[in-house]
Amino acid sequence: MAVLKAINGHTGCGRIKDYLEKGGRALMRDFFNLSWDEVEDRGLDEALKDEVEWALEMDALRHDYGNDEPWKGKRAITFRHYVISPDPGDNIDLEGLRELTRAWVRKHFSDYQVAVIYHDDNRQRIPHAHIVVNNTNLETGNRLHIPNALDMNRSLQEVAKARGLTAFDNEMPKGRVGQSDPKTPPRPRTRWASYINKAERGILDAGAYSWVSDIRNRVSVAKVLSRNEGEFMRILELMEVEVAENSAHAPREDWIFSLADQPSKKVSGERLGMSFGRIALTERFERIGSYHPDAASSRAILSQATDAVEINDLAELGNLAKTVETNARYSIGSSSDYDGRIETLQRRMERETEPKAAAKCAERIEELNAARDYAAEHGLVPSETARNASRSADAARWQYEPRSRQNGSQRAAQGSSAARQRDNERRREGRER
Repeated sequence: MAVLKAINGHTGCGRIKDYLEKGGRALMRDFFNLSWDEVEDRGLDEALKDEVEWALEMDALRHDYGNDEPWKGKRAITFRHYVISPDPGDNIDLEGLRELTRAWVRKHFSDYQVAVIYHDDNRQRIPHAHIVVNNTNLETGNRLHIPNALDMNRSLQEVAKARGLTAFDNEMPKGRVGQSDPKTPPRPRTRWASYINKAERGILDAGAYSWVSDIRNRVSVAKVLSRNEGEFMRILELMEVEVAENSAHAPREDWIFSLADQPSKKVSGERLGMSFGRIALTERFERIGSYHPDAASSRAILSQATDAVEINDLAELGNLAKTVETNARYSIGSSSDYDGRIETLQRRMERETEPKAAAKCAERIEELNAARDYAAEHGLVPSETARNASRSADAARWQYEPRSRQNGSQRAAQGSSAARQRDNERRREGRER
């Protein structure tokens, strides 16, 4: 069965439309209850879909009913964004995915405006569907309400099973690592800073969605940007991650993370890796020398992260998380730091006699190159650190200062030195007397 990922939108639909259709990446589009409708306009020239401004139509309807306004003190959920990812083993083609998606959409959203955009931009080129549902019911004008998000996924599985599709398990395995007994809390299987087990790796390699990886990426950004626990919690809130304390009876203190729109999916910090646990994070906040990007870089990183969360660009969020973790690991303060770290690793690799050690250096060089390219593309690090910039400015001022002023400065310095020498001689003469 296909896997369903859901995320709430809080803005107009223009940004999600730009993301889904940029660069001609949309393979196909299906529309319901818009100026084109897949049922009513069946048989007409589908080229007419190119004229559908579905984001503007959704925004206009929502505005007319006042459904952009906050609800009970919280930001309005302006649209719901779902992603249907088929099981790779089903070898489903685009038309098969469209038939599955249309059936599920008609079952749940027959009274809502819906735009479906199809992509195949994952590693295995497997088609998947992005479904954007406006928040306003066409019959009543009321806001869309989903009583139980899990029921939506169960419904999709039923629709998929009726079409002979196989089951795809998106749940993490049960057993010791997945137990919720406070006497045996979730623990990482290794002491690695970041830990991905075999099941999660299998989901990622299949090009499918892993909610554990999604949480890890969001927490990665928050922990690098935060200087204290308060900042950490505020940034996680912006990243739509909820935090709770683990059981008071657990042998180790830890935080439990979950996505705001999937509260039943929970994972402890140390299950993500030792650097994500509460103990390690608290120690990081207390260390004076902990790595932090400068203010401008922090703003750029946070903006990039919240945009990725808003439009559900999980690939972009993953690339960002890898970059900030790499920058933290190698203390990258400016773009020139990448070159220095890479040169050091290249010299080390040339000296290594052990193939495994040399391969590890090559892997780190590749990691730094990827981070440098991503950071440059998105303006995430300055060209030079503030300290180096100050030194460069001082050198430039001295180089281009008028020679008469330079000579004056030199004479002043020489005069001061001569005065100090005369004072020292007088003091020596006084002692001798």
